[in-house]
Amino acid sequence: MTNTNAEEWIRAPPPSGPLWQRCAKIVYDPAEGSFLGRTPKRWGIVVTFYLVFYAVLAVLFAVCMGGLFLSLDPNKPTYTLSSSLIGANPGLTYRPLPWKGTILQYSTDKENSTDMYIRELEEIMEMYSHETWRATVTECTSDDSFGLPYSPCIFIKLNKIFDWVPEYYDDASNLPADMPEDLQDHIRSYDQAKLKQVWVSCAEEGSSTNSSRIQYPWGRALLGRYPFRSQVDHPSPILAVKLTPPVNTLYTVRCRAWAKNIIYNKSLKDASGYTRVQIHIEGNTAPVTEDPESVAT
Repeated sequence: MTNTNAEEWIRAPPPSGPLWQRCAKIVYDPAEGSFLGRTPKRWGIVVTFYLVFYAVLAVLFAVCMGGLFLSLDPNKPTYTLSSSLIGANPGLTYRPLPWKGTILQYSTDKENSTDMYIRELEEIMEMYSHETWRATVTECTSDDSFGLPYSPCIFIKLNKIFDWVPEYYDDASNLPADMPEDLQDHIRSYDQAKLKQVWVSCAEEGSSTNSSRIQYPWGRALLGRYPFRSQVDHPSPILAVKLTPPVNTLYTVRCRAWAKNIIYNKSLKDASGYTRVQIHIEGNTAPVTEDPESVAT
């Protein structure tokens, strides 16, 4: 009896044969009725196991995601301002963005070299078509090609943070000591009722004073609405700054936003409260510049 049981478990090696025949048996073995090494019964067990396994995983995932979405408010983030990852200090950036690297580059001698920047700015301006202040601006629009190529308009943009409200410098007699003198004079020219604004100052890198190459055709305050709370058609506050850089020279401007709760850090490694614009205009002709005495700041 023992020998009989042992013989049932002993299997002789498969008979040898041509290579193609052995390969064919790997796919289908008529002697065992197996396909790819498994009989239909074994394939049924494997398929059933994985169907049940992934079904359970899908149910667990659905329960987890359902619980997560039930805990979220569709109208506001769970964590805001200082309790959120992005914090309570809005970033400052500019448009148009460079198409290559970090420098805005084009040539006045090459036709259509500024078309890509014009298209980008036209798309951005469509976001502000409903804003009431659009009717009052006459420069830095598509009508004047945004100042390109010789006096490009750079649009300074304050990034939106949910529920953030600026703390204004609304006392003209109590302005920060490091605020540029020309901006202080500009603020003092306003009525007290109009001082609740986020101001902007730009200066050539290495200089703290305003240059005649920098103009503010839209004024000195970021045009926008506060606070941002997921409203429809609520674009970021924006301001046009018109620059007249020298040709064939790397021109760098640093623009800063002014509010009591906008933290300024001039470090390039951990910058905040400002944006740095670099422009290089190639060309054989120099731009026509205005008399510095007549340029409004």
